[in-house]
Amino acid sequence: MQNLDSFDRQLLEQLQIDSRQTGRDLSQKVGLSSAACLRRVQRLRKIGAIEREVAVISPSFQGPATRVIVLLSVARDNPQRIDILKQKLRRLKEVERLYYVTGDADLAIIVRCASMEDYAAFTETHLFDPPLTGFESLVVLREYPKEAD
Repeated sequence: MQNLDSFDRQLLEQLQIDSRQTGRDLSQKVGLSSAACLRRVQRLRKIGAIEREVAVISPSFQGPATRVIVLLSVARDNPQRIDILKQKLRRLKEVERLYYVTGDADLAIIVRCASMEDYAAFTETHLFDPPLTGFESLVVLREYPKEAD
């Protein structure tokens, strides 16, 4: 991993809020010239600090949806089983995010379904088989996106 200085970290923070900011916008926020900001952003892409840039679609344009944070407990009898499970979960279209976590749960996933009925079908299809030993569902009532400065 390459060393990042405070300007690099500030740029990354700004780009997480809006990756379409111009060199001028970034310059005003981090205190470097526009050209220096753009060179640094190109370097951050090249070294892998920026893995990808995506569009965050407004929920109002995605149609009706239910988002659920699901905490998964996994049997610890065979370490390879959790790797197989992670690969399976990452391929499911309903799973937006997958995290390996500390605490009572072993994994956390963010699931997006059209309805609670669809979520129930998702759980029946994917969350009742070994190596899963249990799960807890936290239904997202409202999302508060991070605000730009």
